[in-house]
Amino acid sequence: MLVEPVLGAGVLGDPTTELLVRLRPRASRVALRVPVVLSVVLLAFTVFIGVFGEPVLAAFVAVSLLISLWSLYQVCVLVRVSRVSAEILPGAEWCPVDIAVRGAHSLGADVVVTVDGVEVPLRVYGLTLPFRAVVRRTGKAWLVDGGAVAAIRIEGSHEAFPAVRVARARPARRAEEADPTALWAKGLAGRAVRLVLPLVAGLVVVMSLIVIGDLHLLTVLICLVLVVVVFGSQPVRHGHRWIDRRLPGLVARGGWLPVGATASRWTPRVDSTTTTNLVLRLTDGAVAVLELPNAAADLLGTIHDTAGAWVAGPLTPGRVVAVGYPGYPLLAAGKVVSTEPA
Repeated sequence: MLVEPVLGAGVLGDPTTELLVRLRPRASRVALRVPVVLSVVLLAFTVFIGVFGEPVLAAFVAVSLLISLWSLYQVCVLVRVSRVSAEILPGAEWCPVDIAVRGAHSLGADVVVTVDGVEVPLRVYGLTLPFRAVVRRTGKAWLVDGGAVAAIRIEGSHEAFPAVRVARARPARRAEEADPTALWAKGLAGRAVRLVLPLVAGLVVVMSLIVIGDLHLLTVLICLVLVVVVFGSQPVRHGHRWIDRRLPGLVARGGWLPVGATASRWTPRVDSTTTTNLVLRLTDGAVAVLELPNAAADLLGTIHDTAGAWVAGPLTPGRVVAVGYPGYPLLAAGKVVSTEPA
């Protein structure tokens, strides 16, 4: 057992869980802001291009608008469920339950929990594949039952996953047997790479339309400005994620070593990540200091609870290593700042 809630202490008695729940309103506003702004811009862009008589470009932008509106709808569902689920947590306590994963969906998965011998189907939001792999392995969770809404916590995480009751859990369509740590590493790396993909794709599309189409100069300039403004800000604002692209290789090479670990004081971002330093104490007495540009609060909370972690990679100044817990979706990439021999 890596970390589990202290029964009787209250859900929000855990400081990491309390922090994650407290950040939800801010995170929700940010999550809504992007698809709302993007949808408005794309709508205006579609009308503008249509007026100027560029049907091919207008059709492309219209498809992008539909995708953005679908994304906005999904975010709205997630925000509403997260808000309602958070309202039942103050004063509530965790109840241990057996849990079985059923079918997955775009925002999480359906599960069946057993409460006093009664099976209750729930739709859990945020229960992505790495977390589902942990649940399948352990078969246990902790529940706050609020009737129509609920919250779930699983082994190895401080998150109170929002959930709603459903009439019937959708069946599993395929087997999901995988390493949670490797999956989490690929997910973090993919998120880092995706920062630049919209900008690159937008520029390629605009340049292609310039080559194959007879566009007005004003249209071209507006397209370029919109692509840079809408998509170019993401790599700048989230540059701290770029180091995560190294994680899949580090996890695949393995060689995990147990270490003592202490994090310096940190302030969370809206997405519950932070930049902090981590002091590692090796079993031979050596000490290494890492800089973690994109460490999740869940990971740092586990380090605080256990006073330790696992590290994979060369502890050489200037090199990048992985810090986390093998078998769990708790992982971060760190750059070795300094080392001191025993």
